[in-house]
Amino acid sequence: MFSQNDKRKYKYTNTNYRCIKPKVRPVTRLDHIIGYKTGIMDSTLILKQKVDDQSIKTYREAKPFLDESDLFKQLLSKFELTGLNLLHRLIELSEIPFSYMNESVQLWRDQLADGTFCGDGFSLSGKADDLLACYNAMITSVLIKLNYHKTEKIESGIHWILKYQNTERNQENLWKGKGILKYGGCMKSAPCFIGVVKSMIALSDYKYEQPIKANNSVDHKLNKGLEYILDHEVYKRKSNNSPVTKDITKLTYPFTYKTNLIEILRLLKRNGLIKDSRCSAALEALNKKQKKDGSWYVNRFYLPKGWIEFDKPNESGKWISYEIKKLLN
Repeated sequence: MFSQNDKRKYKYTNTNYRCIKPKVRPVTRLDHIIGYKTGIMDSTLILKQKVDDQSIKTYREAKPFLDESDLFKQLLSKFELTGLNLLHRLIELSEIPFSYMNESVQLWRDQLADGTFCGDGFSLSGKADDLLACYNAMITSVLIKLNYHKTEKIESGIHWILKYQNTERNQENLWKGKGILKYGGCMKSAPCFIGVVKSMIALSDYKYEQPIKANNSVDHKLNKGLEYILDHEVYKRKSNNSPVTKDITKLTYPFTYKTNLIEILRLLKRNGLIKDSRCSAALEALNKKQKKDGSWYVNRFYLPKGWIEFDKPNESGKWISYEIKKLLN
C-alpha cells in the first residue's frame, strides 16, 4: 500500500499508481551564477550586467549566456521579413551584447541594410523620397551597434543627419524629399523632437563605437542636438511644459520609434550630461514611478508586429529596472 508521501510521487489512475519521473532542470554551464540558477532573470540580462561592469569582454565568454537564454531563442524565431519588422527585431537584438555574432542576426542585419539604403541614407521603402529623420537614424544606429561591415552606408546615414537634421527652431528645411513633408512635422518651424533624439543617438553611437571616424562635424551637430533636448528639460514642450508626446513618459524597453524618458536620459548620460540641472524633472519623474518593491513596471503599449517582450507589462520588470537604476545611480 502507498503512503501519502509515496502518492505524491506517483500519478493515480483508477485504482493503480504508476511511477512518473520527476522533471529535473538540466545542469548548465551557468549554474554557478545565482541569478540564473534561481530563475530570477534571463541569462542575457546577466550577460549585459557583466559586459557593463567589464567582467565579460569577449564573445567566447559571452556565448554560454546566449546559448542558455530563452529570450535570445525567441528573438531568433522566424517572422515576416519586411523592412519595418526587421528594424524592430534588430533594435531588440542590439540591446543584447554580442548578438551580432549569430548568423541569423548577421543575415537580417544585411537584409535591412540592403533593403533600406537609398544612397543618401536609409528609408523603409528604400527610396530617397521616402526618407524620414527618425527611421534613417534608427537604421543607422542599429547597423553600428550590430557591427555592420559596409561602413560607407553607415557614413551616408550619418552624413544625412549632419547636413539635413535641424537642431534649432526656425531653420530652413534643406531636404527636398516628399516623405518628410507628408508625416506632419519632421522639419517644420520646430523640428520633430523624436527625429532629433533618434538622430543624436545615431551620432552618439557613431562617435563612441566608431571613434576613429568621428570628427568635429559630428561633435558640433551632436552638441547642438543635445542642447536642444536639454533646453526642453528632456521631455517638455517649451510653450506649456507639458510632455512633448503622450507616450514620452511611458516606461517601455527596448525602444520603438516612440522615444521615452529612459532612452533620452541614457543618451544624455552617455555624453556626460545626466547631472545637468535640466535633467532633474525627468529623473524625478522616473523616481516617482518606482514601485514599493523597488522595481519599475513596463507600461502597456502598442506592440509592433513580431515584437518580443523583454518584461511583461504591469509586473516587476527586470530589464527596465536595470536600465533605470543605471540612470539614477
